[in-house]
Amino acid sequence: MDLVPLPKGRFWRSKSDFRLLRTAAAGENITPLYDPRLPHQCDVEPDLRDLNASLAALIEVFPNIEPEVFREMLLSISKESRVEVVTEHLLKKDAKWVRGRYRTGRRDRQPSTKSSGEQLGNAPTLAPEDGFRSEGYRKAVKQVLYEEFKNLSHSAIKAVMAEQNYSYTLSRPVLQQLATKSWRFTLANLWGKRSTSQTAGEHPNIVWRVEEPYEKIAVPGVRRTGNPQLDHELWKLFVEPVLITQRHERLAADHAYARALNEAEAEDAGALFDCECCYGSVTFEQIVTCDDACHQLCFDCVRRTVKEALYGQGWARTVDLERSTVRCFAPANEECQSCIPADRVRHALSPGDGNDETWQELQARMTSETLTKSRLRLQRCPFCDYAEADEVPTTKLKDWKGIWLHFATRSPVAVQIMVLSMLALALVFTVPIFLLASVLWIVAHILPPVGAVFHASWARVCRSRQGLKFQCRNPICSKMSCARCAALWRDPHTCFETEKTSLRTAIESSATAAIKRTCPRCLLSFVKSSGCNKLVCNCGYTMCYICRNEITSKEGYSHFCQHFRASGGRCSECERCDLYGDEDEEAAIRRAADMAEKDWRAREGAKEGHDMAAQLMVEALVGQARHGSWQDVWLDAIMDAVIE
Repeated sequence: MDLVPLPKGRFWRSKSDFRLLRTAAAGENITPLYDPRLPHQCDVEPDLRDLNASLAALIEVFPNIEPEVFREMLLSISKESRVEVVTEHLLKKDAKWVRGRYRTGRRDRQPSTKSSGEQLGNAPTLAPEDGFRSEGYRKAVKQVLYEEFKNLSHSAIKAVMAEQNYSYTLSRPVLQQLATKSWRFTLANLWGKRSTSQTAGEHPNIVWRVEEPYEKIAVPGVRRTGNPQLDHELWKLFVEPVLITQRHERLAADHAYARALNEAEAEDAGALFDCECCYGSVTFEQIVTCDDACHQLCFDCVRRTVKEALYGQGWARTVDLERSTVRCFAPANEECQSCIPADRVRHALSPGDGNDETWQELQARMTSETLTKSRLRLQRCPFCDYAEADEVPTTKLKDWKGIWLHFATRSPVAVQIMVLSMLALALVFTVPIFLLASVLWIVAHILPPVGAVFHASWARVCRSRQGLKFQCRNPICSKMSCARCAALWRDPHTCFETEKTSLRTAIESSATAAIKRTCPRCLLSFVKSSGCNKLVCNCGYTMCYICRNEITSKEGYSHFCQHFRASGGRCSECERCDLYGDEDEEAAIRRAADMAEKDWRAREGAKEGHDMAAQLMVEALVGQARHGSWQDVWLDAIMDAVIE
């Protein structure tokens, strides 16, 4: 019989290992660990599959409504025509069902559970946390949370699970906050024992084991709960981050060991190279050369030079914007005009210690300055460095059917009358109109000012067709913003909401002050709604509403005009005030509002540094047609109808 050597030390490391051996000796079944590499089939009920399919369709049709609204409606409606019935209810009485539950932004979820379409800012899809849960998943989550949060009551755990759609990933943070406020948790802290698991090492379903290739590193595993979906969720939440961290640590240790071994072998063989900046000796793998003079520079000098250019004063001397790379900085007798290849700079900044973020910041700054120097019309994302060219598409005439349909259905009444008049005149003056159109076309192509007017009109039409919603296509940002006010887009969106409130307050205050009267004795302010123009204050002071002069008891009603006017109107015999005649309050309010608007625009324009922002704010509040000329309005309508 072969001898089997016994392992040194104890057979078990903790009490759990001893219980595992005792269970195996008793002949009981040992629960295996979850392996994500093996396919696990999850039985889904047919009705649950239909519910999730209906939920996904509704989320795609109504992307601005929270999924919980659809879940409530789908559960209260029979199986027949679920999607059609819910859609009809939302289109007719959305306020009754939604009750303000709109999507106002991305919820704080795990990145791994987000679909690619929602991460890129496209139409949202059904996330696993938003779908209907099976009964097996609910029971498994409840049992795991009961075992993990023993200091909380079962009713509190069930309530949190119901609020978070029975999702373990979303319920656990809420339960952790409740556990820290529980009186049981406070008493448990007196004995120095934590009753709430915060990490993977303290979770009851996480088992640590030692793998054969790495005997000194403990690897976590998930004890199966009976539901593959929950097992995978626990593995993604607790095990995968630890494995990724351990993998990065092993790679960093292997890289450091390989680098040290390479340097030692190169030093023994005399194969070190001298850096022409710091005059240090490094290996061949740590050297970059410029593309012209072949000056040798080490990776450390490249990193220090790039960081000095980003955070110091050496940007203009270090970076070449035409080639989008770093200039050679070797201290030669004559300044070297060559550059370091961009791929070598990227390789020098690729190792850890924040160098990858340095490369991203270097690329972002070079791109931003290049776009600024290009003098192109750009549409920028207000939340990141993303920008795209705001190009006006080329003009393309519609066919005569499309032009006629546009004029008949979408054009203003004034434009329709003008077009019909022109068509009537064209029957009589066809040749002069053709000549006039030809002359206008020639003048627009010969004279730059006239062509600029047509180009500006076409640009306004293009912007109105595109709308105000701007989508950032940067995968890191992917936010929706408003092209007019540069604010985060929220449905329903209102441009310059704060500024509009300020402007509205200024206009309303000025309009009120224009028709307001104040008693000079007690300083009581009031506005006349009806009656004569003789006003008597509570303090006894009497004044005229029109001229604001005091009316003494001796003067009385003789302050007002006493002549008879059969046809009404202004008295032609005296200049006294009218007793019942009102002043032109609408004109006074209009003048006060215009003056307040001008003052507000001047103040906001001076504060912002340019008048463009104030102009956009005023247009968003009072409308663009009020500030634009009628020629621009008619020209825009014609361009919108003629050009496709």
